[in-house]
Amino acid sequence: MSPIRAVFFDVGGTLAYPHPSFHAVIARVLAEHGVATTAERVAAVEPAVWQAIDAYWQQGGYFTRSEAESRRFWYWVYETFLHLLGVADAGDLPQRLYAEFVKHETYRLYADSLPALEALRARGLRLGVISNWEEWLEQLLLHLEIHTFFASTTISGRTGLEKPDPRIFAQALDSLGVAPHEAAHVGDSLRHDVEGARAAGILPVLIDREGKLPPGDYLRVTDLTHLPEALGLDGPLDGGPPPAGR
Repeated sequence: MSPIRAVFFDVGGTLAYPHPSFHAVIARVLAEHGVATTAERVAAVEPAVWQAIDAYWQQGGYFTRSEAESRRFWYWVYETFLHLLGVADAGDLPQRLYAEFVKHETYRLYADSLPALEALRARGLRLGVISNWEEWLEQLLLHLEIHTFFASTTISGRTGLEKPDPRIFAQALDSLGVAPHEAAHVGDSLRHDVEGARAAGILPVLIDREGKLPPGDYLRVTDLTHLPEALGLDGPLDGGPPPAGR
């Protein structure tokens, strides 16, 4: 493995998440507007929603290159959730759900995010963001108090390019002045993060906190604090368990 000089991060599902969970936020908003459901019911219909989303992506669909595009996509996603939950008249619920998920206060950092960022910066690595997100991601990073870790932020809503397009990765590399073989990209999506990074010549690292995704031709960790060891920098932090491996 070539020496790594830079590490790029996805944000949603990698560094930050809707609190207390994506399912719980949906259930709360629906309950506040007269639709009785639970986070467990939302989670139960989610696989069918993802099947529809995957089909949309396979057909070349995009979802974060502009605010208008994002709204259309997420309204459709929330309408699909509501249909599967048996809500006959969605009304303005998709819009209300969208409004909740663009609030900065909806999001929290994973417990391993800050220690991992601190450890990598302490080892002299340059850090960046490559994310399929709207332009307001920079304000979210500021709200989460992690913006100072990143020397660059490459966001689909600003570039007009989305992962797994290798061009968005190339822009990120240029922003830090590093070659593909000198960089790693960490994310939670096999399609957008792993396949995209590999196509750009960047080392892909999959964060799989629940250990549910299959091994493959990529590094895989279950905790971000295992990144230094996975990248060959040194042993695990705080004596934690070893990374999940390839």
